Amino acid sequence: MPTFDFLPLLWWGLPLAAAPVVIHLINLLRHRRVPWAAMEFLLASQKRYRTRVLLKQILLLLLRVAAVIGVVLAMAQPRWTSALGQLLGGARTTHVVLLDDSYSMSDRTGEAGGEEATAFDRGRQVVERICSELAAASGVQELAVGRFSRLAAADPSGAAAPKFDIPRRPATPTVMQQIRDELASWAPSAHDTGPREPVTAAAELFGAGSGAKSARVVWVVSDFRAGQWKTADDTAALLRELTAEGAEIRLVDCALDATAGAQGGRPSGNLTIERLEVAGGVPATGVLVPLEVAVRNQSDRPVADVAVALREDGAERPGVRIQQIPAGGVATQRIGVRFPQTGSHVVEARIPADAVAVDNARTAVIDVVDRVDVLLIDGALGAAGEVRAAARTGDAFYLAAALAPGAGATTGLRPRVEPARSLTTLDLKSFDCIWLLDVERLDPAEVAALEAFASGGGGVVFFVGPRTKPELVNRSLVRDGKGLFPVPLAGAVDLLPDAAAQAPDVVVEEHPVVAVLAGQRNPLLDAVRIDRYMAVERGSETAVEGGLRRLLSLRTGAPLVLERAFGAGMVVVVLTTAAPEWNTWARGNPSWVVVMLELESHLASARRKAESLEVGAAVRVPLDAAVDGIEVDFVIPPDGTVVHQTASVDQTGSLAARLPAADAPGAYAARWQRADGTQRERLFAVNVAPDEGRLERIGRERLDRTLAGVPFTYENAAALQPDTQSLAGVSLVTPLLLGLLGVLLLEQLLAYSSSYHPTVRQPRSA
Repeated sequence: MPTFDFLPLLWWGLPLAAAPVVIHLINLLRHRRVPWAAMEFLLASQKRYRTRVLLKQILLLLLRVAAVIGVVLAMAQPRWTSALGQLLGGARTTHVVLLDDSYSMSDRTGEAGGEEATAFDRGRQVVERICSELAAASGVQELAVGRFSRLAAADPSGAAAPKFDIPRRPATPTVMQQIRDELASWAPSAHDTGPREPVTAAAELFGAGSGAKSARVVWVVSDFRAGQWKTADDTAALLRELTAEGAEIRLVDCALDATAGAQGGRPSGNLTIERLEVAGGVPATGVLVPLEVAVRNQSDRPVADVAVALREDGAERPGVRIQQIPAGGVATQRIGVRFPQTGSHVVEARIPADAVAVDNARTAVIDVVDRVDVLLIDGALGAAGEVRAAARTGDAFYLAAALAPGAGATTGLRPRVEPARSLTTLDLKSFDCIWLLDVERLDPAEVAALEAFASGGGGVVFFVGPRTKPELVNRSLVRDGKGLFPVPLAGAVDLLPDAAAQAPDVVVEEHPVVAVLAGQRNPLLDAVRIDRYMAVERGSETAVEGGLRRLLSLRTGAPLVLERAFGAGMVVVVLTTAAPEWNTWARGNPSWVVVMLELESHLASARRKAESLEVGAAVRVPLDAAVDGIEVDFVIPPDGTVVHQTASVDQTGSLAARLPAADAPGAYAARWQRADGTQRERLFAVNVAPDEGRLERIGRERLDRTLAGVPFTYENAAALQPDTQSLAGVSLVTPLLLGLLGVLLLEQLLAYSSSYHPTVRQPRSA
């Protein structure tokens, strides 16, 4: 409830209100009764008007008392204060202000002083107002202020207590002015920190000796976006614990549309680049690499003609335009990039400025190599690696021709044909994908090596054929669904000809590898004839744990190409031959080359995916103690600040240099010297978390549900800004002076009416 606030020393003037009464009583004591006939007549006359005169005298006395009280109150400068005035007065109080500086607080909407203001500007003004009130408040006041991003950051020193920007300090005018000066340098961060860690920090601060008898107030100054508050169960539990210990929770909404957003909803005007990455192919020199940029429309209406500017290694390159992005939807655009040199390359995409600027850019680091080796295990090769018969007609020949067609169509792939025993002699980590072509049997060691490769994220493809023995595959590779091979095999069968010759032998399923061939009628697949295939055991597709996904099927409904995840990798089985022995697919059909290249890219995507860190993550550079120096320089964007770090053995037992947190988006460089004197450099792409750009408000109703059981006060920052009077209190001096003037006028009129005024007779005219 609002209250009145006065300058306390001027309360001593209120006894002066008794002066008119005292004067009146003194005057009564001075009267002396004198018998007088004329006066007796007047007293008899007065009895008729006694009540009226008495009322006038009482009213006149009250007006004079009110006049004195009015003068005293005007000098006391009273204010009509909000609930903040109650919190700041009297007893010992500890205030903890948690200021949200996540990048959604950079939402640049609204006006302040004729210029665009951010939600963070309004939050900073709230903290300034609290400082002003504390500096003028009575009692013992303490204040601590912390930004979300700093309270959530890991402390490199390992200290248990979170670090506030402004630790708990007494609220003296000097200290409060120092805090206001420090606030002026603060700006929104690029982090996406939610409220849980800051509220935890407040609870730890209260537990560190604020005193059981002191009042506790937690201010959460935020924009209350749905992404951070809709499922804030941990935060609600922490707030319930704080209120159970007597703390008061005050939530201050800094978003511009805090009143209209009471019901929640998505504001308009923000676009976010969600993704920039290689969308297939091999990032090798001279190869056209497809990049895909995805832009999300966070607004409530569609956006048309969005220009995407591109930079490659700091140089401008032709951009692209996205025709339309639906409301709340995502639009993607592919860009072909060709890199002439090996090494790490930085590509940046940027869209025009809008309400939130930091999510309008995204960076990708692409490591370009000369060629990528692909391992083909050919079942036609003997144990000693003899040259197989019909070398230009086997499975490996047709697959190698599809993966590396020649100089006229550079793919960046270099097929390497080896026998099965190479699985235990080669370093499989140097390959992204392994293809096994009609292999009759694998030794336990070879199976173990292959399963370890797939579990670590590698891609494995099996082609079957006449050498494939279903019983051996089921026993060593399927192993009742626990092995690498996706399904148990029943045996080879012929695909009977279609008498009507109306349906093609191969049917395309919904899968990204074969999406380019999808359609009602595909002339390329229509020309493919399947004569023989390996059937799977009846009902095995539905019985496989983890599920199967079809890429291609036969017109009979039987599977032709199946996929299943294995650990972090993926396994694909093609239930026919790679060579045109059981089919005609590889015999001059362009779809063979397309599908094999797409399949290789799909299976290798887990290993080729460029590493992208989010703001706030640590940047770690693994080193080899035998060849690398331990001194590493990190070059930090955007201004190229250099931070020196010394490598040490981390929790994994490996030598690594570590930058504790990347606080800004962009391309980071780590540079160090090797033992032979050569310089090494590694680039890292650091980007903002795209979900923070979703500016949907949670609204008061949903916030009540999220914080069920937490008593809190929810206020608009507009009511607490320095340019308003509601926080400090509305001054009552002016209305008091006007009221005093009215009282004095009434007193004069009533005094005139109550006194005797003889009538002045006009002289008679002659």
